[in-house]
Amino acid sequence: MDFTGYGGEIRELVKEIAECRCRKGGAYMENCKKLIKIGRDSRDSYLLGFACYYQAEGYFCLNDYQNMINSLTEGIVNQREASQWRLLVRSHNAMGIDAVNRGNATVALDQYITALAYGKKYEYPYETALVNSNVGRLYMSFGEYDAAVHYLKKASQTFWNYRDDFFGKINLATAYASLGRCSLFRKNLKEAEEYEEKIHQAGKEAEFNYFMTRGLSAKIRHEQGRWQERDQYIENIVQNLKGFQTLIDSHEDVFDFLDFLLEIKKYQELEKVFPKLDRMAEESGITNLKIELLRRQAVYYRAVQDRENYLEVCARLYEESEILKEEGVSVFHRATELRFSLERAKKKEKELLKEKQILQERSEKDALTGLANRYKLNDYTGKIFDKARERQDMLSVEIFDVDYFKQYNDTYGHQAGDDCLKEIGKILGGLMQRDQNIFCARYGGDEFIVIYYGKSDEEILSLAKELRQKVLDLKLEHKESQESEYLTISQGIRSGIPEHQHRMWDYLCAADKALYCVKKKKKNSICLIHRNEENAESVIV
Repeated sequence: MDFTGYGGEIRELVKEIAECRCRKGGAYMENCKKLIKIGRDSRDSYLLGFACYYQAEGYFCLNDYQNMINSLTEGIVNQREASQWRLLVRSHNAMGIDAVNRGNATVALDQYITALAYGKKYEYPYETALVNSNVGRLYMSFGEYDAAVHYLKKASQTFWNYRDDFFGKINLATAYASLGRCSLFRKNLKEAEEYEEKIHQAGKEAEFNYFMTRGLSAKIRHEQGRWQERDQYIENIVQNLKGFQTLIDSHEDVFDFLDFLLEIKKYQELEKVFPKLDRMAEESGITNLKIELLRRQAVYYRAVQDRENYLEVCARLYEESEILKEEGVSVFHRATELRFSLERAKKKEKELLKEKQILQERSEKDALTGLANRYKLNDYTGKIFDKARERQDMLSVEIFDVDYFKQYNDTYGHQAGDDCLKEIGKILGGLMQRDQNIFCARYGGDEFIVIYYGKSDEEILSLAKELRQKVLDLKLEHKESQESEYLTISQGIRSGIPEHQHRMWDYLCAADKALYCVKKKKKNSICLIHRNEENAESVIV
């Protein structure tokens, strides 16, 4: 993100946040808070969108999920206002993950769909792949394996392009492991083995998500009947669980591993891991995670016929389920409030865009005729001249003005003069509507510019004659004209294929000389030349 326009203090804070991002210690959170305060005091949505997102990441690592949601919510509103689309995709994705953790799949899917819409619209493939991966895992939890595979394959195809990046490799392996699990659920062992091999090929970093990758290998060995190797994987996972600090990152994979242990009746291993998981679930403060763990514990105690602990777990399960109902309402309310906030932000954004369009039109249009003004003319001519020079196409510039316009104003008044220019503007507007290779602008006073692209001399002269006739057909009386009883125009045109040494100014200057030439010899005529020199060959009609 670009903070070059900000002062030294802000740039330093941003730099420190980026450097501390992997550690997320006290200094990281302190810097986020400082940046948020500056953003709030100055009402700077760009700073707030950035700082709130990274503060939310910090709260996630601290297991402070309520403050994480508050930061994400404030960040989302400001990210929309500041057009920080990448962060917006990540924020909605994070909101979806939190909703999954809390057991609210409907809210999660709504957040994921919103994230995907922004990711596709503003072309952020990596972030879109992160969301696709999460949507796939969500469908997998429903048992909708075909839908899960669809999203997971899309994610893996994108992550493959980022396989040289550390996190890209981890996410690629995670997608492969999820696809491997889907294959086992669909009783396709061969396909699961292929995904396991892909994880190994991805390298050592790919096994960063230990529960998922080793858990998949343990299941595959079980299906292969290689139980000794299966048990080695299981023992390895149980040992590594001691180093786990939080259940949030891998809870789906942990619970899947517990289900596997229950299925194959590995009760001793379950007895070893439950105390640690109990503490982590409690520390998370997330009711849904507590319930998911309690369900597995209830199955375990019933299987080992420990009635006392079974009844205690069932009582806790009932209490936590009641709490979850209340939390479900709260999550829904938060999601609804966020939706309304975003709708208000969208409405404000539309109003600002409309106002911006109006201001832009005013800055680019001549107020009297509605044609392009000099600002828009300069912008257009620069682009079209470069195009013609690059492609070696014909380009013609016409300058024309109204004959004896001063005398017209003196005789009929300035209002009549303005009305005359408006009528000419309408004629030119019609030419542009008819042919996209014609561009017209008011140059100033009674002077107008017409740019013809890709047209031969014959075509240009035909169009110029048509313009002259249309002005004559207005039949605007002009008693002081020495050319006609009606108002007329004189036209100077410079035509040719731009060479490397040419500039647009050369064409404008030559067209102006052509106009001077025609007014000097015979007004109400057209002069077309091919070079800038005074004695250049010309056609006068």
